[in-house]
Amino acid sequence: MAPNADNKSGNRPTFREVIYPSLAPISFAFFLISSIGVIFASAYGSSWGWFATLLLTILTFIGIYHSRLIIEVKDGKLFVAGAKIEKKYIGEVSALNSSEMKRLRGRDANAIAFTEVRFWVKGGVKVDVNDANDPVPYWLVSSKHTEKLVSAINKL
Repeated sequence: MAPNADNKSGNRPTFREVIYPSLAPISFAFFLISSIGVIFASAYGSSWGWFATLLLTILTFIGIYHSRLIIEVKDGKLFVAGAKIEKKYIGEVSALNSSEMKRLRGRDANAIAFTEVRFWVKGGVKVDVNDANDPVPYWLVSSKHTEKLVSAINKL
């Protein structure tokens, strides 16, 4: 097997987490899809009902794929959903439990903070930003493995 460019030690992430939607929103989406299929079938015939169900199922799978949250720590940077921050701009990093995440998402939220939060993930990480040219005070990121993520960021 030929070596892959991504297998170089410099490109391999020290931490990688991919968060997909939980079963609850997916189940709700498929309940809606089946309801719409039944509506189309009763109004236009069973062929249109099956077509609408198939089309909406494909679109839902595409939406699920695109709504995933990818978190990576590699090459001296933190990557979250396409955004990146270098180690030199990272301040204090702290793991947050469910109540702390709820507080920072709600009452104590900063409107200009960078947030990648998934409501079905209870824990998260707060990453303070130390950059005079960046108005963003911190990053708030959902994570199922908060301690591992904090450790990986601190080892940058």
